[in-house]
Amino acid sequence: MEIDGLPLHPLVVHAVVIFVPLSAVGAIAISVSVWVRRRYGWLTSAFGLIAMVSTFVAQRAGQSLYESFPRPTEAMTAHSEIAVGLWPWVVLLFLGALSVTVLQHLIDRGRKGTGLRVASWVGMALAVISGIGASVQVFRAGHSGSTAVWG
Repeated sequence: MEIDGLPLHPLVVHAVVIFVPLSAVGAIAISVSVWVRRRYGWLTSAFGLIAMVSTFVAQRAGQSLYESFPRPTEAMTAHSEIAVGLWPWVVLLFLGALSVTVLQHLIDRGRKGTGLRVASWVGMALAVISGIGASVQVFRAGHSGSTAVWG
């Protein structure tokens, strides 16, 4: 996968490196503060969607780039294996942020019930845990990728 002769992967990973941590910080913030949730919940969810889409594209482009090498190095193989582990974290991050935002929206519109509160707490826990997991995994993938390229 290329754009004007340049491999797509090194271009798209910059979006991943920006939007995954940004979404993670936002997800944690909207989980711990109702004020932040009401003001930035939808923005955080949008960033989470961008993180998810850019991660998907980066992984597909990376696999294409990896397969273009006749003999991939050990570092490239290690990077590929680590990077695959980012996807589930980013999906959970998006779902956690979106659930926290939607549930707060329902609460603000007058919906009541124990189930709604429990679902909110579960969403907040998911957002915080996946935010931490996605941040760790994007760091690991980024570090292994830079090591594969620069040594």
